[in-house]
Amino acid sequence: MRKNTLLAALITLSAASSAAAVQVYGKANVSLNHTDASNSDTLKLNSNASLIGVKGSYEVSEGLKAIYNFEYETFIDDGDDGSGDEFKQRNIYAGFQGAFGTIIAGKHDTPTKLAQGKIDLFIDLPNADIKNLIQGENRVSNIVMYSTPKTNGLKATVAFVPGDDTGGGEDGISSAVSYQSGDLSVTLAYDDGTAIDSSVETLTCLAAEYKVGNAKFGALFQQADEVTGNEEDGYILSSSYKLANVVILKGQYGESDDETTEKTQIAVGADYKLNKKSKLFAYYSDIEAETNTTSTSVTTYAVGYEIKF
Repeated sequence: MRKNTLLAALITLSAASSAAAVQVYGKANVSLNHTDASNSDTLKLNSNASLIGVKGSYEVSEGLKAIYNFEYETFIDDGDDGSGDEFKQRNIYAGFQGAFGTIIAGKHDTPTKLAQGKIDLFIDLPNADIKNLIQGENRVSNIVMYSTPKTNGLKATVAFVPGDDTGGGEDGISSAVSYQSGDLSVTLAYDDGTAIDSSVETLTCLAAEYKVGNAKFGALFQQADEVTGNEEDGYILSSSYKLANVVILKGQYGESDDETTEKTQIAVGADYKLNKKSKLFAYYSDIEAETNTTSTSVTTYAVGYEIKF
């Protein structure tokens, strides 16, 4: 029933898009992954944050627009998320935009998560996304977020997340300040409050991206104070290089240490662009984790494709 209701709503909005600023969009990302862990060896088809959504805006008054976005993850591989749900909420919000900036409320990536920009070259891919290594990859419900206009390369975003009465923890604040000059961008972000992540009290992140010619470089340094009293330090380094405008070579390395577990992650891969909205890709990744008593390794080889619309 929920599936039919959602699809009917999307079709209706699509039909209305010619009369209003409504856009139906989506992405299918599918990979075949061979994963070798310490005690298992598996071959699996994965749907990697495949999604469908609608977004739009309309003028409320001169200089003021209402904006909205309703985005859901869908599961191409086996039809649901493993719990019987065919769709899963992603960024869902509504708000207003004008000369003062943008204010929204709903469910959304925190400013700290957004600070990573495009540093994570293997985002949403099994065993390669940086969420396997460091904290801070949070999409939060009940968020109210304000972003300033960009002025002289500077932009600031601040979000408030109430702990409310659902056991979400202390009220949370997530904020970020970014600066862009030409091909260089730098962002400093900070989280405070367990309503954002119940396992983290505070988190500070510094991220930078730089482009020169066909090459791009990224670096992210992060420190998190966990509710256990431990401190997690981590960093990510990434680089990519475009060949003949159709092949992109990618490499990424990271480390983290939360005083109980040390992790290292390496990922390399290549994208082959079919056009602006579709590509083929392949990658290799490995994560090693060491504690005082154990050492584990998870290795993945994968091929896949992505289609956007």
